[in-house]
Amino acid sequence: MARRRLAQVAPSAGCSTPGGLPEGRSTITVAVGSGQRGARIDVPAAATGTEPAPVLVSLHPFSVNGAGWEGYSRLAQDAVARGYVVITPNGSQPGPRWNVPGGVENGVDDIGYVAQLLDAAEDGACIDRNREFAAGFSAGAAMAQALSCTLPWRMSAVAASGGANLTDLCPASPATDVMVLHGTADPIAPVTGSNVPFATPNGLHIDDVVTTDAARAGCAPVPTTEALFADVVVDRYEGCADGARVEHWRLLGAGHTWAGTTAPLLEIITGPTNQSISANERVLDFFDG
Repeated sequence: MARRRLAQVAPSAGCSTPGGLPEGRSTITVAVGSGQRGARIDVPAAATGTEPAPVLVSLHPFSVNGAGWEGYSRLAQDAVARGYVVITPNGSQPGPRWNVPGGVENGVDDIGYVAQLLDAAEDGACIDRNREFAAGFSAGAAMAQALSCTLPWRMSAVAASGGANLTDLCPASPATDVMVLHGTADPIAPVTGSNVPFATPNGLHIDDVVTTDAARAGCAPVPTTEALFADVVVDRYEGCADGARVEHWRLLGAGHTWAGTTAPLLEIITGPTNQSISANERVLDFFDG
Protein backbone atom coordinates (compact mmCIF):
# COMPACT_ATOMS: atom_id res chain seq x y z
CA MET A 1 0.00 0.00 0.00
CA ALA A 2 1.01 3.63 -0.23
CA ARG A 3 3.05 5.36 2.44
CA ARG A 4 1.02 5.50 5.64
CA ARG A 5 0.20 8.76 7.32
CA LEU A 6 2.06 9.46 10.53
CA ALA A 7 -1.27 9.41 12.37
CA GLN A 8 -3.46 6.56 11.16
CA VAL A 9 -7.18 7.22 10.84
CA ALA A 10 -9.98 4.71 11.35
CA PRO A 11 -11.88 3.14 8.43
CA SER A 12 -14.83 5.11 7.13
CA ALA A 13 -18.35 5.20 8.52
CA GLY A 14 -19.49 2.96 5.66
CA CYS A 15 -17.59 0.06 7.24
CA SER A 16 -19.84 0.02 10.31
CA THR A 17 -23.06 0.61 8.37
CA PRO A 18 -22.46 -1.12 5.01
CA GLY A 19 -24.95 -1.09 2.16
CA GLY A 20 -25.26 2.60 1.40
CA LEU A 21 -23.70 2.27 -2.05
CA PRO A 22 -24.50 -0.73 -4.26
CA GLU A 23 -21.95 -2.96 -5.91
CA GLY A 24 -21.20 -1.90 -9.47
CA ARG A 25 -21.67 1.48 -11.10
CA SER A 26 -23.97 4.17 -9.74
CA THR A 27 -24.09 7.94 -9.22
CA ILE A 28 -23.41 9.97 -6.10
CA THR A 29 -24.60 13.55 -5.71
CA VAL A 30 -23.27 16.22 -3.36
CA ALA A 31 -24.45 19.72 -2.48
CA VAL A 32 -22.19 22.48 -3.80
CA GLY A 33 -22.96 26.16 -3.32
CA SER A 34 -26.60 26.64 -4.18
CA GLY A 35 -26.86 23.51 -6.32
CA GLN A 36 -25.78 19.90 -6.69
CA ARG A 37 -23.11 18.04 -8.65
CA GLY A 38 -22.90 14.35 -9.33
CA ALA A 39 -20.19 11.86 -10.20
CA ARG A 40 -19.97 8.27 -11.32
CA ILE A 41 -18.78 5.78 -8.72
CA ASP A 42 -17.70 2.17 -9.24
CA VAL A 43 -17.82 -0.07 -6.16
CA PRO A 44 -16.28 -3.55 -6.08
CA ALA A 45 -18.11 -6.23 -4.11
CA ALA A 46 -15.56 -6.16 -1.26
CA ALA A 47 -16.28 -2.50 -0.51
CA THR A 48 -19.94 -3.24 0.24
CA GLY A 49 -18.90 -5.23 3.31
CA THR A 50 -16.69 -4.41 6.27
CA GLU A 51 -13.20 -4.82 4.76
CA PRO A 52 -11.76 -1.33 4.05
CA ALA A 53 -11.00 -0.65 0.38
CA PRO A 54 -8.83 2.04 -1.21
CA VAL A 55 -10.52 4.84 -3.14
CA LEU A 56 -9.32 6.53 -6.32
CA VAL A 57 -10.49 9.80 -7.84
CA SER A 58 -10.01 9.51 -11.63
CA LEU A 59 -9.65 12.97 -13.23
CA HIS A 60 -10.42 13.71 -16.87
CA PRO A 61 -8.56 16.10 -19.21
CA PHE A 62 -9.89 19.43 -20.47
CA SER A 63 -13.04 19.24 -22.64
CA VAL A 64 -13.46 15.47 -22.14
CA ASN A 65 -16.00 14.40 -19.51
CA GLY A 66 -15.57 11.55 -17.07
CA ALA A 67 -17.24 8.98 -19.31
CA GLY A 68 -15.06 9.96 -22.26
CA TRP A 69 -11.95 9.81 -20.10
CA GLU A 70 -12.81 6.31 -18.91
CA GLY A 71 -13.43 5.23 -22.49
CA TYR A 72 -9.93 6.49 -23.36
CA SER A 73 -8.01 5.30 -20.30
CA ARG A 74 -9.97 2.38 -18.77
CA LEU A 75 -8.45 3.50 -15.46
CA ALA A 76 -11.59 2.86 -13.40
CA GLN A 77 -12.01 -0.58 -14.95
CA ASP A 78 -8.46 -1.60 -14.03
CA ALA A 79 -8.63 -0.06 -10.56
CA VAL A 80 -11.92 -1.78 -9.70
CA ALA A 81 -10.32 -5.08 -10.73
CA ARG A 82 -7.75 -4.43 -7.99
CA GLY A 83 -10.43 -3.73 -5.40
CA TYR A 84 -10.53 0.07 -5.56
CA VAL A 85 -13.64 2.16 -5.21
CA VAL A 86 -13.35 4.64 -8.10
CA ILE A 87 -14.96 8.08 -8.30
CA THR A 88 -15.03 9.60 -11.79
CA PRO A 89 -16.23 13.20 -11.45
CA ASN A 90 -16.96 15.83 -14.09
CA GLY A 91 -15.18 19.17 -13.92
CA SER A 92 -16.77 22.58 -14.02
CA GLN A 93 -17.74 24.71 -17.01
CA PRO A 94 -16.64 26.02 -19.42
CA GLY A 95 -14.91 22.82 -20.42
CA PRO A 96 -15.41 20.60 -18.53
CA ARG A 97 -12.22 21.63 -16.76
CA TRP A 98 -10.71 21.83 -13.29
CA ASN A 99 -10.36 25.03 -11.32
CA VAL A 100 -6.86 24.77 -9.81
CA PRO A 101 -4.47 27.26 -8.16
CA GLY A 102 -2.74 29.25 -10.89
CA GLY A 103 -5.29 28.27 -13.52
CA VAL A 104 -7.95 30.38 -15.23
CA GLU A 105 -10.33 31.25 -12.39
CA ASN A 106 -14.01 30.43 -12.93
CA GLY A 107 -15.21 30.85 -9.35
CA VAL A 108 -16.05 27.16 -8.85
CA ASP A 109 -14.61 25.21 -5.92
CA ASP A 110 -13.67 22.00 -7.71
CA ILE A 111 -11.33 20.95 -4.90
CA GLY A 112 -14.17 21.26 -2.38
CA TYR A 113 -16.38 19.25 -4.76
CA VAL A 114 -13.86 16.38 -4.86
CA ALA A 115 -13.51 16.47 -1.07
CA GLN A 116 -17.29 16.16 -0.71
CA LEU A 117 -17.34 13.23 -3.14
CA LEU A 118 -14.76 11.48 -0.99
CA ASP A 119 -16.93 12.17 2.07
CA ALA A 120 -19.92 10.62 0.30
CA ALA A 121 -17.90 7.56 -0.70
CA GLU A 122 -16.71 7.14 2.88
CA ASP A 123 -20.29 7.25 4.14
CA GLY A 124 -21.65 4.85 1.53
CA ALA A 125 -18.87 2.25 1.25
CA CYS A 126 -16.18 0.72 3.42
CA ILE A 127 -13.17 2.94 2.66
CA ASP A 128 -9.64 2.74 4.01
CA ARG A 129 -9.14 6.43 4.80
CA ASN A 130 -5.36 5.88 4.81
CA ARG A 131 -5.50 4.93 1.12
CA GLU A 132 -7.19 7.78 -0.74
CA PHE A 133 -5.67 8.57 -4.13
CA ALA A 134 -6.11 10.78 -7.18
CA ALA A 135 -4.84 10.28 -10.72
CA GLY A 136 -5.40 12.37 -13.81
CA PHE A 137 -4.27 13.33 -17.28
CA SER A 138 -3.66 16.81 -18.73
CA ALA A 139 -5.99 19.19 -16.84
CA GLY A 140 -6.78 16.19 -14.65
CA ALA A 141 -3.07 15.91 -13.88
CA ALA A 142 -3.08 19.54 -12.77
CA MET A 143 -6.03 18.73 -10.51
CA ALA A 144 -4.27 15.69 -9.04
CA GLN A 145 -1.17 17.79 -8.33
CA ALA A 146 -3.37 20.53 -6.86
CA LEU A 147 -5.06 18.01 -4.55
CA SER A 148 -1.64 16.97 -3.26
CA CYS A 149 -1.04 20.64 -2.42
CA THR A 150 -4.43 21.54 -0.97
CA LEU A 151 -5.49 18.25 0.68
CA PRO A 152 -2.14 16.68 1.66
CA TRP A 153 -3.64 15.30 4.88
CA ARG A 154 -6.17 13.38 2.80
CA MET A 155 -4.32 12.29 -0.33
CA SER A 156 -2.08 9.30 0.38
CA ALA A 157 -0.62 9.61 -3.12
CA VAL A 158 -1.35 11.22 -6.48
CA ALA A 159 -0.32 10.49 -10.05
CA ALA A 160 -0.23 13.23 -12.68
CA SER A 161 0.39 12.60 -16.37
CA GLY A 162 0.90 15.34 -18.95
CA GLY A 163 -0.12 18.33 -16.86
CA ALA A 164 1.41 18.47 -13.38
CA ASN A 165 2.96 21.77 -14.52
CA LEU A 166 -0.44 23.39 -15.18
CA THR A 167 -0.99 24.47 -11.57
CA ASP A 168 0.99 26.48 -9.05
CA LEU A 169 3.93 25.11 -7.08
CA CYS A 170 3.26 24.60 -3.37
CA PRO A 171 6.64 24.50 -1.59
CA ALA A 172 5.11 25.14 1.85
CA SER A 173 2.58 22.28 1.63
CA PRO A 174 3.13 19.05 3.60
CA ALA A 175 4.29 16.02 1.63
CA THR A 176 2.20 13.61 -0.38
CA ASP A 177 3.56 10.69 -2.38
CA VAL A 178 3.72 11.91 -5.99
CA MET A 179 4.22 10.16 -9.32
CA VAL A 180 4.65 12.46 -12.32
CA LEU A 181 4.57 11.09 -15.88
CA HIS A 182 5.31 13.41 -18.80
CA GLY A 183 6.11 13.02 -22.48
CA THR A 184 9.26 14.85 -23.49
CA ALA A 185 7.65 15.77 -26.84
CA ASP A 186 4.33 16.93 -25.36
CA PRO A 187 3.08 19.78 -27.62
CA ILE A 188 0.10 20.74 -25.42
CA ALA A 189 1.77 20.90 -21.99
CA PRO A 190 5.48 21.09 -22.89
CA VAL A 191 8.03 20.13 -20.27
CA THR A 192 9.19 23.76 -20.30
CA GLY A 193 5.70 25.14 -19.62
CA SER A 194 2.54 25.75 -21.58
CA ASN A 195 1.77 28.61 -23.95
CA VAL A 196 -1.86 27.53 -24.42
CA PRO A 197 -4.22 30.24 -23.07
CA PHE A 198 -6.45 27.86 -21.06
CA ALA A 199 -3.46 25.97 -19.65
CA THR A 200 -1.89 28.40 -17.24
CA PRO A 201 0.49 28.99 -15.53
CA ASN A 202 2.73 29.55 -18.52
CA GLY A 203 6.41 28.67 -18.37
CA LEU A 204 6.33 26.26 -15.42
CA HIS A 205 8.93 23.56 -16.09
CA ILE A 206 7.95 20.01 -15.16
CA ASP A 207 11.32 19.57 -13.41
CA ASP A 208 10.43 22.46 -11.08
CA VAL A 209 7.23 20.66 -10.11
CA VAL A 210 9.04 17.42 -9.33
CA THR A 211 11.90 19.01 -7.40
CA THR A 212 9.40 21.06 -5.38
CA ASP A 213 7.42 17.92 -4.55
CA ALA A 214 10.68 16.20 -3.54
CA ALA A 215 11.67 19.14 -1.33
CA ARG A 216 8.23 19.08 0.31
CA ALA A 217 8.91 15.43 1.17
CA GLY A 218 12.38 16.11 2.54
CA CYS A 219 14.07 13.98 -0.13
CA ALA A 220 17.68 14.13 -1.22
CA PRO A 221 17.91 16.70 -4.04
CA VAL A 222 19.51 14.40 -6.64
CA PRO A 223 17.43 11.38 -7.71
CA THR A 224 18.58 7.97 -8.78
CA THR A 225 17.83 7.32 -12.45
CA GLU A 226 16.76 4.05 -14.05
CA ALA A 227 16.18 3.42 -17.76
CA LEU A 228 13.31 0.93 -17.74
CA PHE A 229 13.09 0.93 -21.53
CA ALA A 230 14.75 2.84 -24.33
CA ASP A 231 11.91 5.37 -24.12
CA VAL A 232 11.11 5.34 -20.38
CA VAL A 233 13.47 6.82 -17.77
CA VAL A 234 12.46 7.01 -14.11
CA ASP A 235 13.92 9.44 -11.57
CA ARG A 236 13.31 8.31 -7.98
CA TYR A 237 14.05 10.56 -5.03
CA GLU A 238 15.55 8.88 -1.98
CA GLY A 239 16.02 9.67 1.69
CA CYS A 240 12.57 11.24 1.94
CA ALA A 241 11.08 11.91 5.35
CA ASP A 242 8.74 9.31 6.82
CA GLY A 243 9.12 7.00 3.82
CA ALA A 244 7.61 9.42 1.30
CA ARG A 245 8.03 8.69 -2.41
CA VAL A 246 8.47 11.06 -5.35
CA GLU A 247 9.00 9.70 -8.87
CA HIS A 248 9.32 11.32 -12.29
CA TRP A 249 8.63 9.07 -15.27
CA ARG A 250 10.12 10.64 -18.40
CA LEU A 251 8.41 9.25 -21.51
CA LEU A 252 11.03 9.97 -24.15
CA GLY A 253 9.56 11.15 -27.44
CA ALA A 254 5.98 10.75 -26.23
CA GLY A 255 3.34 13.41 -26.71
CA HIS A 256 0.28 14.55 -24.79
CA THR A 257 -1.21 11.13 -24.19
CA TRP A 258 -1.93 8.47 -21.53
CA ALA A 259 0.71 5.76 -21.85
CA GLY A 260 -0.44 2.35 -23.01
CA THR A 261 -3.95 3.32 -24.06
CA THR A 262 -5.46 1.24 -26.84
CA ALA A 263 -7.74 4.12 -27.84
CA PRO A 264 -5.25 6.80 -28.94
CA LEU A 265 -6.25 10.41 -29.45
CA LEU A 266 -5.56 12.30 -32.68
CA GLU A 267 -1.81 11.80 -32.57
CA ILE A 268 -1.27 14.29 -35.38
CA ILE A 269 -2.19 16.87 -32.72
CA THR A 270 -1.17 15.20 -29.47
CA GLY A 271 2.00 13.43 -30.55
CA PRO A 272 2.74 9.71 -30.14
CA THR A 273 1.59 7.47 -27.31
CA ASN A 274 4.16 5.55 -25.29
CA GLN A 275 3.39 1.84 -25.51
CA SER A 276 6.33 0.52 -23.50
CA ILE A 277 4.33 0.89 -20.30
CA SER A 278 0.71 0.96 -19.23
CA ALA A 279 0.06 4.10 -17.22
CA ASN A 280 -2.85 2.30 -15.53
CA GLU A 281 -0.63 -0.54 -14.36
CA ARG A 282 2.27 1.65 -13.25
CA VAL A 283 0.09 4.20 -11.46
CA LEU A 284 -1.85 1.51 -9.59
CA ASP A 285 1.41 -0.26 -8.72
CA PHE A 286 2.66 3.04 -7.27
CA PHE A 287 -0.47 3.39 -5.18
CA ASP A 288 -0.29 -0.27 -4.07
CA GLY A 289 3.44 0.02 -3.35
